[in-house]
Amino acid sequence: MEKSKVVVFAGRVLAIVALLLACCCMAAAAQGGEGARVRESLIGFLTELAGGDKERARGIGWDASVEPCDGNRTVWPGVGCNGAPAGDGRITAIVLERKGLDGTINAASLCAAAPALRVLSLEGNELRGDLPAAISGCARLTHIYVGDNRLSGSLPPSLAELASLHVLNVSRNSFSGEIPAELSKLGLVRFCGNDNRFNGAIPEFELSRFEHFSVANNNLTGPIPDDAGDFGRDSFSGNSDGLCGRPDFPPCPPPPSSGENDGKRRRRARTIVMCLGYVLLGAGVAAFVLYMMCSKRRRRPSGVGGKTAATTETSSSVTPGKSAYSLPMSEERMNATAAAAAAVARATPASLVVLQRSGTAASTVMTLNTAAAAAAEAARKLRFEDLLRSPAELLGRGRFGSAYKVVVPGGAALAVKRVKDAAGAEEEEEFRRRMERVGKARHPAVLPPLAFYCAMQEKLVVYEFLGHGSLAKLLHGSIESSQVALDWPARLHIASKVADGMAFMHGALRGGDGDGDGANANLSFSSSYEEDEAGGAIAHGNLKASNILFTATMEPCISEYGVTAPPPPSSAPAAALRADVRAYGVLLLELLTGKATAADGAELARWVTAVIREEWTAEVFDRAMLSSAGAGGDTVASEQRMVRLLQVAMRCIDDASSPSPPPTMREVAGMVNAIREEDDMSLSSEA
Repeated sequence: MEKSKVVVFAGRVLAIVALLLACCCMAAAAQGGEGARVRESLIGFLTELAGGDKERARGIGWDASVEPCDGNRTVWPGVGCNGAPAGDGRITAIVLERKGLDGTINAASLCAAAPALRVLSLEGNELRGDLPAAISGCARLTHIYVGDNRLSGSLPPSLAELASLHVLNVSRNSFSGEIPAELSKLGLVRFCGNDNRFNGAIPEFELSRFEHFSVANNNLTGPIPDDAGDFGRDSFSGNSDGLCGRPDFPPCPPPPSSGENDGKRRRRARTIVMCLGYVLLGAGVAAFVLYMMCSKRRRRPSGVGGKTAATTETSSSVTPGKSAYSLPMSEERMNATAAAAAAVARATPASLVVLQRSGTAASTVMTLNTAAAAAAEAARKLRFEDLLRSPAELLGRGRFGSAYKVVVPGGAALAVKRVKDAAGAEEEEEFRRRMERVGKARHPAVLPPLAFYCAMQEKLVVYEFLGHGSLAKLLHGSIESSQVALDWPARLHIASKVADGMAFMHGALRGGDGDGDGANANLSFSSSYEEDEAGGAIAHGNLKASNILFTATMEPCISEYGVTAPPPPSSAPAAALRADVRAYGVLLLELLTGKATAADGAELARWVTAVIREEWTAEVFDRAMLSSAGAGGDTVASEQRMVRLLQVAMRCIDDASSPSPPPTMREVAGMVNAIREEDDMSLSSEA
């Protein structure tokens, strides 16, 4: 009996084991079939992108016989896989930029095969058709880049179903219709819709949270959003004068209203006009009193008192007459009363401080071209009232103020930076000391101030006008506006020169020896500079691509040094210099990736970090830069130096994971110059 029970029990165990093995085999077969279907769907999506050309699709390197992801490792080119700690082999990114694809986008096939997709980039191809509504099936998408193609039709309202979408780039296509109002409900931080055929009004985006926004060169109409203050004219221009509501655009017409509201509006207008009449009458009386006071002071005998009176008259006479000036006056100066004018008369007569006169380092240390010599001579004779009366052209607006091109008497062109923050008496004195110290330290890669003005909550800094464009224009401007293509040696040269200039300024304005760029630099600083050492370190404060200008020989030159720098007596003066190092790291990322950045560059840094973490580092670099490096010789060696420069940029940006202290600008310049010297030696040996 006992033996029979054992036999029965053993039979049951064997039956259960056999059943489990059968289930496992069936599951493995089903999973293998499912994986094959996913691969076939992706190959079909790629073939439709290639316009049905299977040979071109096969040339991309996708192979249906192998899985696109091996854990968190990418197998197919242009495919990003889920990284650690998951490592489950799901596709999270597809980047097929500038592959010559001229087909259509099959979003349904894509989203069915890659439901975990977060980044889709198809920029720089020749894709046709529209952006399918089925794109909402990829519910986890955070970044969509389809710019610079031939897509048309309307943007699908189903985009609003992508709750995680942060970046949408549809620029330089032929999209038409209205921009879906539902997009304003998403958490977008970047929207590039420029160079299309959109019409209608701009949706009510919350632009204060955006890092980049552009709807230029469309057919849009209606008011520009009220919170678009951080975005200049370039973000809205080229809409056939259909937009309104900003200083550089026509005023918006009043909305239609009922007869009763019109009557109230007319009565309110009459009241306002009456009040303005009284104000103008009072201003006229004040101006007459001021004129009589100045006339009496003019009749005083010559000498010290006479000179003071004449200077006071010059200073006060520029206050009321805004119509005679091309450079805008501040609101306080426009609304000055007789009491304010009297305060101006009692103020220090010196208004414009000229830093570069004949015999200074502007003419003896630096080798000036004709335009620079003319600018220095114009600055030597410059007076504040001449500066205000000269014709001015707005060059651009930024976070800290506006820049103008001013043609002074004699025909010389100067650049004037107007800082928009108000200044108290103590801050005015600090700004004055800062500009004087910056004017003493000279380096070929740093544009020195010629003169400055700081009084009555008005800050102006005068520079030589460099009309050969900025680094931002060369990197991100349109094909028509770009002067030259920046290849790898040119970008490395710019990075080296900017690092040298910043290292020198950090050293010189901290009381060091200032040799930020080695023994071959053409640089100087005043012999009396050591007296200013107690003033503390001075940082640039706003280093970015648009502040890197080019001379007539296309040498980079850092502008606006110290104009918006934080005051030296801050609790952590080294933090300002550290911020410059981080800004330089963001500048390196722009040079290497060719991508524009906004605000503090945090988004670009996060994107680069994510790409590096996914182990597809080659996708970081600008395609134009890679192709130029390939045409010049040893492509592998050039790409290795690109990777080393990228590592320098990441050290500048984020040192949280590094046990060593953050690098100084001088250390960064040393690392960049070592890469450049190696690149120069490589080019010499190839020649």
